[in-house]
Amino acid sequence: DACHPAVLRQIQRVIQAAHQEGIWVGLCGELAGDADAIPILLGLGLDEFSMAPAAIPRAKEIIRRWRVSEAQKLIATVLDLDSAEAVRAFIRTA
Repeated sequence: DACHPAVLRQIQRVIQAAHQEGIWVGLCGELAGDADAIPILLGLGLDEFSMAPAAIPRAKEIIRRWRVSEAQKLIATVLDLDSAEAVRAFIRTA
């Protein structure tokens, strides 16, 4: 599961390293359109989401609901959780 904290920490490292060099980061695929992952990816600083057309309406709805500053506040907690299931449960109650 791509919402596992270890995977999210790796995504965070990539985003931070790229941004330090002035490079934007985009993510393609199912994770970019995953309703649970979108707030996390926003908080991590992802610059561009690319997903299947069918996922776009739901993704837009989620992105409109979240402020980046609010999503950023969740990251420390999310990355300290021990499983993808715990991450998804936490995000669904945030």
